[in-house]
Amino acid sequence: MGEILAVPLGFALIVLLLLKKVSIGTAMFTASVVMGFTAGFGIEGTSGILIRSLFNTTTAELLAITAFVCVLGYLLYYYRVLDKIVDALEDLFKSVPVIIMLIPALMGVLFIPGGAILSAPVVDKLGDRMEIDRVKKSAINMVFRHVGFFIFPFSAAMILAARLGRINVYDLIKVNIPMVIIMAAAGYLLYVRNFPAEKPADSNGQEQAGFAAKTGRAVLYTSPIWIGIVLNVFLHVPFYAALVAGIITTYFLAEGEKRDFLKKSYEGIKFNMLYAVAGIMVLQGFISKMSALNETINLMTEWGMAIEIIITAASVFVGFATASNPAVVGMLFPVFLPLAPDYHTGIMYAFLIFVSGYLGYFVSPLHLCQVFTAEYFDIEIKELYREYRMLMPVLFASMMVVYFIFK
Repeated sequence: MGEILAVPLGFALIVLLLLKKVSIGTAMFTASVVMGFTAGFGIEGTSGILIRSLFNTTTAELLAITAFVCVLGYLLYYYRVLDKIVDALEDLFKSVPVIIMLIPALMGVLFIPGGAILSAPVVDKLGDRMEIDRVKKSAINMVFRHVGFFIFPFSAAMILAARLGRINVYDLIKVNIPMVIIMAAAGYLLYVRNFPAEKPADSNGQEQAGFAAKTGRAVLYTSPIWIGIVLNVFLHVPFYAALVAGIITTYFLAEGEKRDFLKKSYEGIKFNMLYAVAGIMVLQGFISKMSALNETINLMTEWGMAIEIIITAASVFVGFATASNPAVVGMLFPVFLPLAPDYHTGIMYAFLIFVSGYLGYFVSPLHLCQVFTAEYFDIEIKELYREYRMLMPVLFASMMVVYFIFK
């Protein structure tokens, strides 16, 4: 009975602490300890699980990957390589509608809480040229800022998914690809299509370089982002080492004084994010020890409740309540993936958790990107929600269609 009560009590405590503005890491650690004592593990058992969850190779690798992702994002921003990426893409595509969608998507690789504020000024400026109102500019910033989360292998949620689910991250990405296409298409049709497709003016009226040169410049300046993916996919270089290659590439692309590059790299480490990841790993360590939870879910399915409904409802709730997709993955992967009878079913359960949790997280009023975007464009969040009234049903229905097609 203790184990059955432990998980819902722990999850409720996490939600309560996050609503009280307690950090994700502290919420996870606190809930883990409470779950341990509630489940009857005692002081020795609880401390043992906590220590084993923290000090193992999976946690160490995950912390290294998270740290290097933070460093890469910070260096791209600090050394203005991101500005060069924007300039190169604008020069290459010569289309404001394309650029207004691409820039937030590219800036989405910077895993900064509330990071949509970085792309908001660019979207604002380009949106003015297309005569887009503030509410739609806000929706554009939100949708395209997050569209790549489904497929970017170095996102915190994706890294956790691979480690906690013991799955190949690219198998999950393959199933997620239709969601990227659908979300991008829906974003374009709902927020961009009906506005004039103005072309950017040539810089200083000078003749522009040829297509090959423009493409080469875009490829060069985006290389810190894609080089790690290439190394990991084709040469099977570990994630953390592949990210180091991106950091080194950033050094050579950066202009100006670089003597403080190592210092700035250290400044880029977000220790609060590492703390959150450590807390998530501890939480999953406790959940994995509670066999009664799996037995309860199995009993619910025997009573006729579809496992898909249970997964989706739990994921949407946790995503909405925590405003954190990594938290959804960390809390629910250890609960539901062990129930999968085979690897492919596990991938599909992972898809449902990842996407439905993402939808709950996306619209959460606690979602910092949403808060900052509304603040920047001086609108109320409820106005932004009205823009989602068609987007969210389309994404939810698409998720279910994709699930049953690939199932």
